Amino acid sequence: MPLSKESEDFLGNLRIYLISSGKNEKEVDEIVGELEDHLVETEKRGKSVAEVTGLTPRQYMNQISAEMPIDYKSIFKYIVMVLLGALSFVVLGDALSGDLEYSLFVLIGYPLVFTGFLFCTAAVFKYVSSHPVSRTREWTYYAILGGAPVVLLTGLLLLSGTVEAPTILIGGIGRICALILAIAVIIGVSIWSKTWIMIILAILLNGPELLIQQSSFSEETKLILTGVSLPVFVGGYVVLLILKEKKKEKQSRPVM
Repeated sequence: MPLSKESEDFLGNLRIYLISSGKNEKEVDEIVGELEDHLVETEKRGKSVAEVTGLTPRQYMNQISAEMPIDYKSIFKYIVMVLLGALSFVVLGDALSGDLEYSLFVLIGYPLVFTGFLFCTAAVFKYVSSHPVSRTREWTYYAILGGAPVVLLTGLLLLSGTVEAPTILIGGIGRICALILAIAVIIGVSIWSKTWIMIILAILLNGPELLIQQSSFSEETKLILTGVSLPVFVGGYVVLLILKEKKKEKQSRPVM
């Protein structure tokens, strides 16, 4: 007997909540798996999630979370991986377009922004998974979450261009080494996370621009095409991922 939609959503939200709270992923999967088996049996007797847990979803999530230790090792690992992956994207784009020149503001600010983004992402996921939030409100949170780093990074670049600060310039052999290292890190993080998303995004973010810059178009046309290609290719890929997930979800639903 398949689980009800209510139970499936509850288990999914519980998993997101616990992982966002810094709990060990393996332990989370074990707890969710045990609860899933329990819900399957109790639903056969006509009981709901609230009757099984005896608490509201938020209260139950807080209770389970309080009983589990925080996995600081995994948190540190994710922070390092996110920083390495994000900074590799920045270095890759800069190394392909020209010399790498970074001011003190950028060298300090970028890691702080990316680390802050990781913790804010965990906080948003934790909130959304434990509160009754409408789809519109949920996507508004995601839009703000995704837009904030862009605004902060743009501000850092503007600040570094107007305020004098020590800078580091990497060119020649150093630029080639940085390029190779960035590619290696992106591939390594992709292998570690068992997904092609980072590699595909790296190609979509930099491939069209490289092709456009090698074309015979005027500089103005190149600038327009570069500005248009980024949202088109990246946005198109995101839409494909969403459609793929919806199709998978539709196929996984039992036929009544």
